[in-house]
Amino acid sequence: MKAAKGWGTALSLVIAMMLVISACGNNDNASSSGSPSAKPTASSQSSGDTGSGNPDISKYRKLKVYTVGNFPQKDTAAVVAEINKYLKEKINAEIDFQGLPWSSWAEKMVLAYQSGEQVDLTFAPNWSDFANNVAKGAFLPLDELLAQYGQGITQTLDPRFFEGGKVNGKIYAIPTNKEIGESHTIMLRKDMVDKYGFDVSTINTLEDLEPWLANIKEKEPGFAPIWLSGSGSDTLSYFDKTRKSIEENFRYELVAGAPAVIVLDTKMDKMVISSMENDAAIYRWKLYSDWFKKGYINKDAATTKTSTEDALKAGKTWMKFGSDKPDSDKEDSSATGIQLVKLKGNDPEMSTASISNSMMAIGRTSVDPERTMMLLNLLHTDKHLVNLFDFGVEDRQYVKLEGQDNFIKLPDGVATRADTGWAPGIEWMFGNQTLTYLWEGESADKWEKFKEYNDRAHKVKSFGFSFNTETVKTEVSVISNIIKEYRPLLETGSLDADKVLAEYNSKLKANGIEKIRAEAQKQYDEWKAKQP
Repeated sequence: MKAAKGWGTALSLVIAMMLVISACGNNDNASSSGSPSAKPTASSQSSGDTGSGNPDISKYRKLKVYTVGNFPQKDTAAVVAEINKYLKEKINAEIDFQGLPWSSWAEKMVLAYQSGEQVDLTFAPNWSDFANNVAKGAFLPLDELLAQYGQGITQTLDPRFFEGGKVNGKIYAIPTNKEIGESHTIMLRKDMVDKYGFDVSTINTLEDLEPWLANIKEKEPGFAPIWLSGSGSDTLSYFDKTRKSIEENFRYELVAGAPAVIVLDTKMDKMVISSMENDAAIYRWKLYSDWFKKGYINKDAATTKTSTEDALKAGKTWMKFGSDKPDSDKEDSSATGIQLVKLKGNDPEMSTASISNSMMAIGRTSVDPERTMMLLNLLHTDKHLVNLFDFGVEDRQYVKLEGQDNFIKLPDGVATRADTGWAPGIEWMFGNQTLTYLWEGESADKWEKFKEYNDRAHKVKSFGFSFNTETVKTEVSVISNIIKEYRPLLETGSLDADKVLAEYNSKLKANGIEKIRAEAQKQYDEWKAKQP
């Protein structure tokens, strides 16, 4: 990814963790409610794959599954009940589903890993301290489990993905089968685009948007032309196509595992500090400051907790941020209940971060790693199970289109997915996304488009490299807090950019950023020397 993107990627939770490791044999989670079967039945293997041979699933298991999303959801109990009914038949297991809200997820997972709480399957993306959690012993190595019980994963997942879950040559997490690269965009309300005769095909850079922003400010006083939430991840860097950045496209790359202020300058092959040495990033921040002064950005951008999407739904703005992957505008239109069109983003970048931004790991405290891998394997092979997690229960959260078994729509009288009681927004997290149903209006060849999108992904120079912060964890902790303090000011333009940058750089220098940079360069050079 470019240096402009992914501030949140680097706000790592640096923790001093001593795991209390539970022996699996001390907690077998047996339950009288189960009626164990010695082996999977023929019917239970009719769809999906539980692994090689005939694994022993005679002992019932209750597996604790953690993820994050738009939780709580009103219909969670009903959806999980259907998931458990199906899993009981397939692998004689059920799940204790822990759907955590974004606001508390990171903190709660730190506590779960520290306390030795049962963690069977957990969402473990690179951007949430994955490498450090591996170093602290939070996750199990998966190579042997994958070979025994994960053939469905190895047969369906692009081999390039596996690099994302590796630490020191071992696999510790399995990425979601989805887009392999990343590109971002801005989505706009189609009714507003049509009302003013805007042509989205004419927007090639962020600066091209300015006349549109001025028009919305003048003629739609109830709207913020741009809605930003400095306390969250909504920033204009989602459309990282400024005139300055296009001059040297793909030059600066975020470094997986490192604070976002550390980037790789691919032209020099050196680690640099973006707020001091990346002209394109500095240019962007000054542009945001100018737009804030002109009133194009909501005045409370640095402090508001209202996300861009929520502001869009509430009629406070005409735009939102999103992925430029195939049909993403149709997905977001369905999710928000508002018809959207999108600007064309850059070609996708394939980086260590992009292939590891959505992964599942098995916790060191899992009561049954084998059964958990069977569950994960099903999520990559079993269409019914994947759609239960993603979209809920048929005829409750959605209905199938007549004569089109792979297409679904909302039940009659239901306006948005949120109204169904199950819309946590986790489709990009669980298993194999190419097995999911298509919403009415989506392209029938959506997954073929995904393959084309993946095939044209630009592979970044540092692909496969991930920074281990262990030797500079104290400095990283302090720097991460400084980033958290200054990011909202820079990314929203709320204060004069020159003044903020001077203060920001001064604090970075005083708190060890050069030490982090030197360590990142050392590790990168060592990694590069080992590459074929």
